[in-house]
Amino acid sequence: MEETEIFLRLAFMGLGLILTALTAASWYRARESKLLLATAGFGILFAEGALLAIGIFSENIEALNTTATLVGLNFLALVFLYLSVLKR
Repeated sequence: MEETEIFLRLAFMGLGLILTALTAASWYRARESKLLLATAGFGILFAEGALLAIGIFSENIEALNTTATLVGLNFLALVFLYLSVLKR
């Protein structure tokens, strides 16, 4: 595995964690349900990044890091993010 790929996987996980923390802090201050949906969406992106990062160091996780799993997590995150920007 190339160093660039390792860096990108870890950067994706870090960005997901930062965005999750920022939206969770915003939700804590505003108590608005839309921010909770955005927090869930970014949390799912963090979880996907964590799965990819764990895959770097462990060979046993490769059964879980399938294309279907990763696409499903991306789809679920996009649904939560879309719901967070819908006007009500």
